[in-house]
Amino acid sequence: MKKLVFILLAFPILLVAQKSEQFVGKGLLSAKGTLALGQMTAFDETNMYVSANSEYFVEDNVSFRGGFYFFLGADHSNSKNIFAQNSTLFWGYSYHFKTNNHLDPYVGFLPGLSLTQLKAPDNKTKEPYPYNVSTYPMTVSPVASANIGINYYATRFTHLFVEATYVDGVHLSDISGVSLSEFRVAFGFGFNVWTIKKK
Repeated sequence: MKKLVFILLAFPILLVAQKSEQFVGKGLLSAKGTLALGQMTAFDETNMYVSANSEYFVEDNVSFRGGFYFFLGADHSNSKNIFAQNSTLFWGYSYHFKTNNHLDPYVGFLPGLSLTQLKAPDNKTKEPYPYNVSTYPMTVSPVASANIGINYYATRFTHLFVEATYVDGVHLSDISGVSLSEFRVAFGFGFNVWTIKKK
């Protein structure tokens, strides 16, 4: 997983981008959607998501962003899957580092909310399960995330991206808190448009 994150973050740097002025700036609106993978830190569980977000540049190097991860499920080859639901809604700001081309590296901090539910064991008597005292309610829990990524604006209307995100939080339900800490990776294709005339 760590090697994958490194390769995905390093790949856009290898792209040849002509030196000019920085592409991003105030008034740029972008949106993207893709599949994403997550590796939980407290459990041996790999989660799969549909991820989508949009962001608007309120300043040349600052954007406001909102998005979500819709939980598709976990790696079914692992019998110790913990969550039946783990979808997340995020919003917050990103800082974009100045460049002289179409590359757009950034970092961000996005708080949010996760809709979470523990998976009930298939057989409580045969399957050891650390949370078998729960009634497995679906709950909403606050989370926070930090991300790092890079966009490559290939044209005026399209871009490529790769992003790594760390999510931290606790599943709040009828038992002691269960960790939601997770590393997530997403990469793919997005769209962008200028809402005001670029200077």
